[in-house]
Amino acid sequence: MNVEFEGSRSERLIRVAHSISLANILTLSRLFITPVLIYCILKDMYAISGILVVTAVLTDWLDGIIARKTNDVTKHGELLDPAVDKIFTISVLVAFVEKNIISSFVIFLVITREMIVTWLRSVMVNKGVVIPASFYGKVKTTFQLLSIFLLSINFTDLGILVLWLSIIIAYYSGFDYFKIFLKKRVWE
Repeated sequence: MNVEFEGSRSERLIRVAHSISLANILTLSRLFITPVLIYCILKDMYAISGILVVTAVLTDWLDGIIARKTNDVTKHGELLDPAVDKIFTISVLVAFVEKNIISSFVIFLVITREMIVTWLRSVMVNKGVVIPASFYGKVKTTFQLLSIFLLSINFTDLGILVLWLSIIIAYYSGFDYFKIFLKKRVWE
């Protein structure tokens, strides 16, 4: 009887594993990379930190390409990817706060912008207005990831400069979302 129970449990696990797409596996891999990257940053393992950041960036790039090429774009994946991106970005930036490389005020600015834009987009989606990621939002993400890479390989001055540029671009793109929010009158 115990063998049957294990067999049925194994079958369920296999079914679950088969139902998770490659794109979502790549997305989830960033969650597993994040604590390892934080450890490497805190222990001044610059080469490994750089490799892990590049790996995370590649998985972020590939998951969307694979989902589109395999026609496996799902609501689950569309929600999972930005959530994992935010967890990755904020968690890694907090590691730099712990090392006294950046200020906690930077984290405040990043989180505030992300929460406001997430709220604006959620309200718009609930009213039937779907706003894809803006060009400036993608530029912001590129600069954020570049700054994380530079900071992780100990190019702190340049990394901090690029991080501040990403924050300026982030607020500019956030203002674009707010203009759409007002123009579409979704609060009514």
